Amino acid sequence: MLNQILYQLREDLKSIPFVESIMSYTKDSLTFAEYEFGTEVKYKLEYKLLEELSSTAEVTLQSALDSFIEKGNTNFDEFTEKMISSIAIDYPVLDKILRIKANNFSNHIQNIVYRFQKDLNNIQSTFNLNDTKIVDIDVSLGDGHNGEGTSLICLSSGTKLIYKPRNLAITNSYNSFIDWVNLKLKTDLKTFKILDCGNYGWLEFVNYEKANSQKDLQEYYYKSGILLAVTLLLGSKDCHHENLITSGKNPILIDHETIIQPIFDDQSFRIWDTQHKVPLFSVLESFLIINLDKGASFDIVGYGVKGNVEVTELDKTIINPNTIHSKRTTRFTTRKIVDKNVPLFEGKYIFVNDYKEYFIDGFSSAYDLFLSSKEELKSHDSPLQAFKNNEVRYIWRPTFVYFKILKYMRAASFMSSFEEYNLKLYELLSKAFKGDNKRKYKFILDFEMKQMLNGDVPIFSLNSKDDFLEGQKSLKIFEHNCIENIFHRIDLFSSEHKNEQLRYINNWISM
Repeated sequence: MLNQILYQLREDLKSIPFVESIMSYTKDSLTFAEYEFGTEVKYKLEYKLLEELSSTAEVTLQSALDSFIEKGNTNFDEFTEKMISSIAIDYPVLDKILRIKANNFSNHIQNIVYRFQKDLNNIQSTFNLNDTKIVDIDVSLGDGHNGEGTSLICLSSGTKLIYKPRNLAITNSYNSFIDWVNLKLKTDLKTFKILDCGNYGWLEFVNYEKANSQKDLQEYYYKSGILLAVTLLLGSKDCHHENLITSGKNPILIDHETIIQPIFDDQSFRIWDTQHKVPLFSVLESFLIINLDKGASFDIVGYGVKGNVEVTELDKTIINPNTIHSKRTTRFTTRKIVDKNVPLFEGKYIFVNDYKEYFIDGFSSAYDLFLSSKEELKSHDSPLQAFKNNEVRYIWRPTFVYFKILKYMRAASFMSSFEEYNLKLYELLSKAFKGDNKRKYKFILDFEMKQMLNGDVPIFSLNSKDDFLEGQKSLKIFEHNCIENIFHRIDLFSSEHKNEQLRYINNWISM
């Protein structure tokens, strides 16, 4: 008779590979403090957690199932019972990661609930709400770190808010600068309300809205050109398609943690931008646009590339889940790369190509404004002063590189031994560090190792005036800190520099 800890599954959970084998990891992770969620929300959160745990465990558990079958076994329930009792013994690395993820998920939900209740009066005041409570949470937004990530909060009043588990002062600074741009150019680039609570905060939810007319599209692309010039001046990074929302006639950057960035000092170290020929101090740095021979791939471009709405990829997936016929196989999958980042009009995505003159006019207007306002922008009364002492996120390598490594490390051979896991992770991460650089920047490699051993993407936090990274204050590694980088860019603005950027823009539009 099978062990009684095998579970009676809800129908919606049966599509999650090896769900019964990992169910025990959730038993202490779905107690949502004293907050009363509806049954449907609890089920959704449980599904999300189990889906995340399954994604982490499926490679190892499928390998274990293949070995189980090779030994002549044919009963999937017996396999499940065996895994429930032996994961911690046979796959201690997997066991540790699953426990961390489940515990972090629980803490994340409880933090949202507790902080919402604590901040309720300020939330109501900031976002003009009446008495309200949380009725739903979507935790699948944005990159997670330390177990927490950007989440969508649905309230009983019908309002939606975004919760971010990090300091939001930089969004206030960004809003102030956009207000200055709007005043000077007599336009109305959209910003959104925020409530900064120190190490976390609440933001107004930005709806994706279709364009209603060609006039909307003209205004949208004019403002998009302005926004490209803004990111050029600020030295913004990581403005990929998931960080841009089309809201009617407004393009809106919704993530500002990398809206200002420092410039790395050591030219002997091949950082990602130099490897991929991204020109320094150019419009290609932000990922809002690309050129064929420079920068990011098509599938992450903020403003998109005409004709590229989705990509077809080879991906590994489990078929016949939770049966003895379960198999991990390679299939073609389709993934949308244009969604909320490109305006929709009369059922079609409308790219910049048909509104080229408006885009270039917007870019030129903003560029010329910055060029003619050099003294004001560098003065003590500059709108850029708001960025001083902001907390900034600095990612040593693009996040997708870390995700690829973490995905590779899910193999059963690594999950069965801490020593093997650590050695392989060190080998993969240290490839970027050679010779003197390996010695000089060892603290960065150590930081990456520590974060990734917990399943996290390594993210440094620094003050906008820092020229060092946390953990190594004595080593100046940035030629220009975030603020110096902006002022250096102001000095570079010229008619020649503008013409160079226009060439990049025209190359992108002609792709």
